[in-house]
Amino acid sequence: MAAFPTTRWSLIRASQQPPRDAAAAWSALVQDYRPAIVAYFRRGTLAREAEDLAQEFLLASMQDGWWARADSEFGSFRRFLLALLKRFLANRSSAAQHRLEQTGDIDDLRISADSPEAEFDLQFALCLTRSAFDALQQRYAAEGKTELFQNLQAWLGEPPAHGELAALAARLAVAPNTLAVQLKRLRQRFRQAIEAALAELCEDRTQRDADLTALRQALAGRR
Repeated sequence: MAAFPTTRWSLIRASQQPPRDAAAAWSALVQDYRPAIVAYFRRGTLAREAEDLAQEFLLASMQDGWWARADSEFGSFRRFLLALLKRFLANRSSAAQHRLEQTGDIDDLRISADSPEAEFDLQFALCLTRSAFDALQQRYAAEGKTELFQNLQAWLGEPPAHGELAALAARLAVAPNTLAVQLKRLRQRFRQAIEAALAELCEDRTQRDADLTALRQALAGRR
């Protein structure tokens, strides 16, 4: 039987793994996505204390081993982290506690405009994109194509305006069609890098697709 690939999220969720390994994986993940944690608190009821609350949250998660709470209910790191943030803020804010008593559901992940959840998703998406960008940059460096990457990276998100690619091709003394193919490949690799970064945080394909849709919507709303 083929083994499923080990990811940082699967390492956290696997109860049979040594606690030290799970703790190390959790520590790395929450540090990588710390901007999303700070953003959640900044848009919450205790916004002025966002940095302090984020640090308190991170320390408590490590000291109390919060990663052990992950189970089949949470198919992705994003959903699990957001649920933990909601619980933490509810315990710190009387206003949040009142909303909890009214709704009876702290795991409701529906997102409204300008909510802490919306800001969390935006920053989470930016962290994920940065991770994919760094991986792609390292890949091109390993292939000896750092200059090519530097010249084309501005068009990872948006296609070049009319004439821009031809101007770059002339400056680099390469055929425009050749450069167009290189750009198409770069953008395809970037999409693959984003999917690979997300796969590290979510084992279930359906949930991964849902996360990807939510994060794309968060980035689209930023424009």
